[in-house]
Amino acid sequence: MLGSLPDEYEIRKLPPCDTLDSPVACHADMLIGVYCGRAVVSRPYFEKNAGIFRDIGPAVTDEAHGRKYPSDVFLNFIDTGDAVIGYAKSVSAVVKKPVINVKQGYTRCSTLVAGKCAVSADKGILSALKTLGYGTLLIRPGHIALPGYDGGFIGGASFCDGGTAFFFGDINAHPDGETIKSFLSAHGISCVTLSDGPLTDHGGAVIIKIPE
Repeated sequence: MLGSLPDEYEIRKLPPCDTLDSPVACHADMLIGVYCGRAVVSRPYFEKNAGIFRDIGPAVTDEAHGRKYPSDVFLNFIDTGDAVIGYAKSVSAVVKKPVINVKQGYTRCSTLVAGKCAVSADKGILSALKTLGYGTLLIRPGHIALPGYDGGFIGGASFCDGGTAFFFGDINAHPDGETIKSFLSAHGISCVTLSDGPLTDHGGAVIIKIPE
């Protein structure tokens, strides 16, 4: 059954970054980091697209995206509050917290973080989160579309705000869909399917509270 975003959300679509591969050039989990509750963007992208960030006041870093890995993942980390999880050699210089290193540089792409629980097909990321007290669910890799690539990730096919996880595509179409729903429900998280068809990696979403 399809759901929708509540009316209070304002959707701001991100223009493409011309130094990223085209399939992910508009992906929020590549273009915007979230650190200490604040959006982080590269200076070249911010200066070209300042209007997108009106009323937000992001932190701006002089780092710039490169087309090849790992120069494209410096904002693709998970800030847990106590520490940051990511590919340590490439995590943005804005990060001043301890960094727990994982091999998967597309850390945020790979992981649905919902409250104090997380879903991923990456054992290393889940192991790091588990040490910080997160409940974790390992799912099988694949079964998530990303046009232009062989496949995508659960983090890019979803996002969470408050007690709700939203999915781009039908969570029931994933072979671990029932397990994911049961796991999230056990942690007080409800699921909303935003579109029909298989789960599709659109780069997730960054939820920012805009001051009134």
